[in-house]
Amino acid sequence: MPASAPSPLTTGLFPLRQWPQMVHELPRRVKASFLLLWVLLATAILIAAILLTEESRQQQFDATTLHIKKTLEERLLIGETAVYGFSELSAANYGMDRLRFRQYAQGIGARYPYIYLMGFQPKISLAERENFEASVSFQRHQPFLIKDYHADADPGWLDNQLWRPATVRPFYIPLIDAEPANGNRYQFMQGLDILHDRQLGPAVQRAIRSTDIEITRPYKMREGGHGFGFVKAIYAEGVAPAAPEQRLAAAIGVITVGIRAEALLAMQGDSLQDFDIRLLPAAGASGGAVILQQANRNTPGSSGLMQLLFPPRYSELAIDRDYFPYKLVVARYGTPGHISWYLYGLGAGAAALITALLLLIAASQHNERLQSERYHDALNRERQQAMVTLESIDDAVLVTNRDLQVEYLNPKAALLLGTHTLEAQGRQLSELWQLRFDLAREAVLDPLQTCIRSGQQVTLPENAYIDQGGKLFYVEGTVSPLPDQDGMLRGLVITFRDMAPLRQRMAEALERSEARLKQHQAELARVARINTLGEMTSGIAHEINQPLSAIVSYNEACLGLLEDEEPDRILLISALRSSVKQAQRAGHIVKKLREFVASKQADLVPVDLNQAVLNVITLIEPELRDHQVVVKTDLAPSLPLVFADTIQVEQVILNLGKNAMEAMMAQPGEHRLFLYTELRANRARVGVRDNGPGMSEDIQARIFQPFFSSKSQGMGLGLTISHTIIENLGGTLQAGNLPSGGAEFYFELPVMNTEHNIEGVSA
Repeated sequence: MPASAPSPLTTGLFPLRQWPQMVHELPRRVKASFLLLWVLLATAILIAAILLTEESRQQQFDATTLHIKKTLEERLLIGETAVYGFSELSAANYGMDRLRFRQYAQGIGARYPYIYLMGFQPKISLAERENFEASVSFQRHQPFLIKDYHADADPGWLDNQLWRPATVRPFYIPLIDAEPANGNRYQFMQGLDILHDRQLGPAVQRAIRSTDIEITRPYKMREGGHGFGFVKAIYAEGVAPAAPEQRLAAAIGVITVGIRAEALLAMQGDSLQDFDIRLLPAAGASGGAVILQQANRNTPGSSGLMQLLFPPRYSELAIDRDYFPYKLVVARYGTPGHISWYLYGLGAGAAALITALLLLIAASQHNERLQSERYHDALNRERQQAMVTLESIDDAVLVTNRDLQVEYLNPKAALLLGTHTLEAQGRQLSELWQLRFDLAREAVLDPLQTCIRSGQQVTLPENAYIDQGGKLFYVEGTVSPLPDQDGMLRGLVITFRDMAPLRQRMAEALERSEARLKQHQAELARVARINTLGEMTSGIAHEINQPLSAIVSYNEACLGLLEDEEPDRILLISALRSSVKQAQRAGHIVKKLREFVASKQADLVPVDLNQAVLNVITLIEPELRDHQVVVKTDLAPSLPLVFADTIQVEQVILNLGKNAMEAMMAQPGEHRLFLYTELRANRARVGVRDNGPGMSEDIQARIFQPFFSSKSQGMGLGLTISHTIIENLGGTLQAGNLPSGGAEFYFELPVMNTEHNIEGVSA
């Protein structure tokens, strides 16, 4: 039996590994024609499949839409039933049988996961408010206030800084009851006056006036997603007054049931994954359009072909609940995924097989011609790029053969050597190039011969110049070997440039710079003589005044204690010790000022920044108390130590604290001072924040400049000295405004490593 002949697809005619490259190199029009052929063959099969499945897709969509509507109505009915059941329990037993409430809520929440919160929220009058807040605070062992959330564009009550005590009103309905137990995650909303809340208030007020169930506006939930609530009013004796305007006074509270919108609309089944389910406001309902669930996020574009082959399905359905202000919108966008994949494979595979065979035949014929063209194009392109580069650069370039005959020189070289390109080609380099060396005390090796012998690049000596017919010009450059294809030396490439213009410009620039430097030094000396005395005097007074003021305060306290018939020895000793401590602090400051003048090193030791903050608060406690400033701290536990001067660090914190306190005095209201520490990477931060007026952009730009102060009596040295201290310790001091109002100053210092070198750190 004869052996079968090898296929041309497995021989050298069509190497398998070269197929992708061969196809890639085909002209676009050829590849486009083959692609069009494949598309036409595959499309014919796919269109037939689409037409066969069109009617069944519409029937499936209608059935699924009706199922979604019925499921949603059933879940709303369950929520409604939960409201009425909880309403009956609340009207009969509120405040008497909390166990039944909790069991009822837990049972509802376990069976229906879209119900996450239930509760009875009582109505409180203005006269009852104080006793009610005190009673709830006592029962819960923590402060409780009826409060408001002041935000126009935050439907989720997520910003803790926007909570405020509720203003004076005739009635309140505070949120205090949240069942089941997992409702405790909404502890931050406890006390919210839902009767007047921007988000919940309108539904609560409608529920009281209408006596029916009302639905709140959608809101964002802290754990993500959206929610809305059922609200039902409860009246005294279970009967609402006939007149709507009397129902608020007769109401004793409201039932609230929280619904997770996404869980409410969550449908089971893989067939619903490509459905887009939305709740939109019904006709006449208030509120903007809110998408509460969007199951299909890969909707097709608006291509006319896609719309024709896969028309979308869309349906709007009214919900059979009078109180529910939304309509159900269901859409299903047709995609190729609705067609069985084996049909795609059958059509695409058959078309691809025929197309691939024809494509490979065309590619093999085109490949040989393309390789030849590509080689010649690359060679010509590289040659052109090299020539353009040599012709345009400002350096002179000479190319010689091994016998030092000129083969090429660019226009710059021809200009410097006083010749023309065609005239110089073929001549000996010595006829054009007379290289000399200025003030050479010993023989200098010829760089051309050195390069020929070593085969390495040689740099022209710094004192090299060219003698061009009596005209001398200094040059710098290199001589490089030019190898042939075998790596043997074929010639030399000499690059050089005329240094005369550069030397002249450098000399002129140096002369101008020296003149400006002398003028500037003279001006600085004059200004320094004027400012030095005032700056040192102001700095000493600014630094010494703070401990002296503390000494005076402690001594006045001692005198007051001594005037008592029976002085408190413990307080007296404590005050005297504090006075002694401040006197020692003043002595330390004087010592540090002397060291500063003498340029001595700072007394660097491991410093606990948390302790430094507490020391400063103790020092300025009388002033804080006199100005009614509330101080809060947030000190990072286990904060690493820093290597610094204790007195200097405390002085910086003291300056920042007193500046913040003085800034807050300029405006009325509560004055709050906040000091904190934290670890940032390998640096420890100390920050001081206030609720003062903040700083303008002009003040921020100049805040650390000497003698600049925004205070009428300020010397403008405190922050300058603080900035210098922190920088000398290897840190940074920065300032800025807070988004909520007020200013913040903070500095950062590197934390201690296992080893420390304090040399070179100046005070």
